[in-house]
Amino acid sequence: MGDIGIIINAMFLLTSVLLLGGISGYLSERVGIVNVGIDGMMCFGALLFGIFSSPIMGMSKIGPAMIIFPLLLTIFFSTIMGFAHAFATIKLKANHVISGTAINLIGVALATFLNVPLGASLYNGASHLQSGFTDFLFLGNSIYGSSLIIFIIAILIAVGIYIFMQYTKTGLRYRAVGENPNAVDAQGISVYKYQWFGVVLSSALAGLAGAIFLFNIKQFGGNVQGMGFLALAIMIAGAWKIEWISVVSLCFGLFTSLTYTSTLTNLGIPRAIGFSFPYVITFIVLLVFSKRVRAPANDGIPFDKGKR
Repeated sequence: MGDIGIIINAMFLLTSVLLLGGISGYLSERVGIVNVGIDGMMCFGALLFGIFSSPIMGMSKIGPAMIIFPLLLTIFFSTIMGFAHAFATIKLKANHVISGTAINLIGVALATFLNVPLGASLYNGASHLQSGFTDFLFLGNSIYGSSLIIFIIAILIAVGIYIFMQYTKTGLRYRAVGENPNAVDAQGISVYKYQWFGVVLSSALAGLAGAIFLFNIKQFGGNVQGMGFLALAIMIAGAWKIEWISVVSLCFGLFTSLTYTSTLTNLGIPRAIGFSFPYVITFIVLLVFSKRVRAPANDGIPFDKGKR
């Protein structure tokens, strides 16, 4: 497979990871809960996918289409992190950033600690957890079918959430919770219900993003290479809007995919510098856009029914 095929396949998967990560942050912050723990949630999702896609589970032996079951299991169990973050921020009214930082530490610690022993026990003595699924060719020998399917699913999720938020009564209420929860509460609508739902759904999508990340790199190193933080930057650059988050994710995914090939080295750019570009761009994006875009008005502020 040539460099073009590698770039396209990597772009499909990396864009999916970043898009789902960005939407994960969007869903949480639209109900007023800051979620800086996306990276830890993604690490947890990658850990779960490594477990559920292992040969012991047997699904990879049936065929590549069976990848849907490890992904669904990963989504379901990734909500554990969401419940933990929601309990801390909604029930205990803890500082959102501190809780998210704790989620990051827990996610990376669990993934790093369990990575090697689980790899050895689930993958016949392997030194790390792996993706038990291999891709299948779709168009000649250039495009992988699984990569394309995952990309399409990520786009459909983005489109579905956009339609839900913009054109349904529940979606409008969802966004209103992050702007003025006391006004929503005055209408007899449960703010806490929306906040719990938003944070748990956020963790489910972050877990899915982590699973796709492992599927892309094939061998788990105990972390997701900072993709969760890139997703946060994308959410901010996208001004908390699904359509712009999607566009920025595609741009980041395309550029990051170039580091997987010899494209940059052919241009005289060392690969190590190429890998650092997305993080430098993240810093610049945060510096430029953080003061120019408006987050939901009640983002990071604990809901107090007494203020009504």
